[in-house]
Amino acid sequence: MAEKKMVDIYILGKKYTVPSTLTIMDSMEYAGYQLIRSCGCRSGFCGACATVYRVQGQSELKVTLACQSEVEDGMYLTQIPFFPGKKAVYDMDKVEASADTMVENYPEIYKCIGCNACTKGCS
Repeated sequence: MAEKKMVDIYILGKKYTVPSTLTIMDSMEYAGYQLIRSCGCRSGFCGACATVYRVQGQSELKVTLACQSEVEDGMYLTQIPFFPGKKAVYDMDKVEASADTMVENYPEIYKCIGCNACTKGCS
């Protein structure tokens, strides 16, 4: 049986050695983090796990979904603060499916500046 290749990653500045076959999200759990927010569907649809990272020796800032991207050696990770910051509480059986309902529960949607980061992170 072949030995798993291990890589060094940095989560919020702290070094961890993890298997190279793990996604960023899985590597965070492997490192002992308990993910409560920003972990969403774990299938790449919701965009809740948007992550910003750089690879050691490179200046390019990269954006990806933590549930879909495998770790790279020398990866420096930080999570984007969860969005929206205030979790709306409602009963799905009692709300009307309309634009007004969305605005009432998530007024942040009108603060979109069209930077396209959500599309880049979740192609």
